[in-house]
Amino acid sequence: MYEYHGWATIRESSSIEEDEENYSIIVQNIQSYFDELEWPSGVLDLRAVNGDYQVWIAGLNNHRPEKKHNPVEVLKRVGELAPGSYGVLYVRDSDDAKFFNEFRVYTLIRGEIMEHNDPFLSPFIPKIEDAYE
Repeated sequence: MYEYHGWATIRESSSIEEDEENYSIIVQNIQSYFDELEWPSGVLDLRAVNGDYQVWIAGLNNHRPEKKHNPVEVLKRVGELAPGSYGVLYVRDSDDAKFFNEFRVYTLIRGEIMEHNDPFLSPFIPKIEDAYE
């Protein structure tokens, strides 16, 4: 299984002051990118919350998705389009030979993706599920 859950707050830059016109263009570009993806399953959503835009992404697939629909790649592209953005993505890929029993955590900070170990939900077995009998 390939399980993923994440969010990102869209920011034009890391500055406290943003150019509202440029921010609107960035949001439009992200929405156009999402529309082009034709997301096959799960959730991929961009919406305004109290004047700021946020991305939500979540799903559960039978196998790792192709690059176009890989949530890590999607978050990476969001960071390219909006370099001040920040967020978190949790991914568990049971087909991954090395990390099959744990979540990987991807952070989006200042538009850059970094991969981390998960201290909260891993190892999946026995923390979340019992061992197979």
